[in-house]
Amino acid sequence: MSDAQAQTQLLRQVRLALQANNYAVAIESLTLLVSIAETDEEWGVMARHLGNLALTHYRKGDSEQAIECFERAIACAQKDNDRLTENGLLGNMGNVLREMGLYTRAIISLSQALLIAQEVGDVRGRGIWLSNLGLVYDDIHQPGTALEYHQESVDIARQLHDSSQMAVRLNHLAHSLLAVDDVARAIPYLQESAELYLTLGKPQEALACLKQVQALLEQGRFF
Repeated sequence: MSDAQAQTQLLRQVRLALQANNYAVAIESLTLLVSIAETDEEWGVMARHLGNLALTHYRKGDSEQAIECFERAIACAQKDNDRLTENGLLGNMGNVLREMGLYTRAIISLSQALLIAQEVGDVRGRGIWLSNLGLVYDDIHQPGTALEYHQESVDIARQLHDSSQMAVRLNHLAHSLLAVDDVARAIPYLQESAELYLTLGKPQEALACLKQVQALLEQGRFF
């Protein structure tokens, strides 16, 4: 079997293992793919395999191992001068760091991803990282800062006509506004989010938004 055939077989094993939630097999196959790429000095390929390995470790519940793989992957992407891959790796690592409660490191990683997205003209990526930064600031109870990130992420979703992302981001923006007690501004965003969820065929999400609007109106806090 040639090297190319072996790698194709390993990739197939990874795909099937992940479909079956068999993380041990997926990790073993991805580790072999990383070793092959390292031997061949294919740093960009190695970065992508390490990124997938990091996400697999995270899905398995091993966050520390995931971060180690992300850091190795980022180093490989930098060695290959692959800014797009580095961008995605930094953003994904930032999300994992946020889930781990390591907020300062999450902000650093997501901010670096945001800078690269701006540098390479990745508008969609900018929107994602802005939204995720907003969520970090929500988590650490800095809604004023979160608002700025959520507002810009909503603007990008509008620009891209991305209804799915806009529905989610409007909801995040509304909750940051509620955190600063700006109910009057939050309600229209919740209503717009509900309308988009209905258009997207997500009635449960729409109902949750509308129930919140009803509760806020009944409270009358903005009068």
